Amino acid sequence: MIPFVIVKTAKGFAYIRPDRVVAINAVDPEDCMILMTDGVTIAAKEPAEDIVARLEAEAREEDEARINEERNHGHVPNRD
Repeated sequence: MIPFVIVKTAKGFAYIRPDRVVAINAVDPEDCMILMTDGVTIAAKEPAEDIVARLEAEAREEDEARINEERNHGHVPNRD
């Protein structure tokens, strides 16, 4: 299952998939615009730094899970 990251918006919350985020535009210190694939934009009511930190943490967790699964199943990286 693809995890979602929760983002605070003016009218509530948005649940976004980290793999669909293209860029985050910091409008001012408290607001930002999240640009996603297919031209979707989300006006967030929280600092860009907070959203980027959550996206990076999710990416690290996903990488660690993939590496652990490869180790558990005996896969080794291609060493060529």
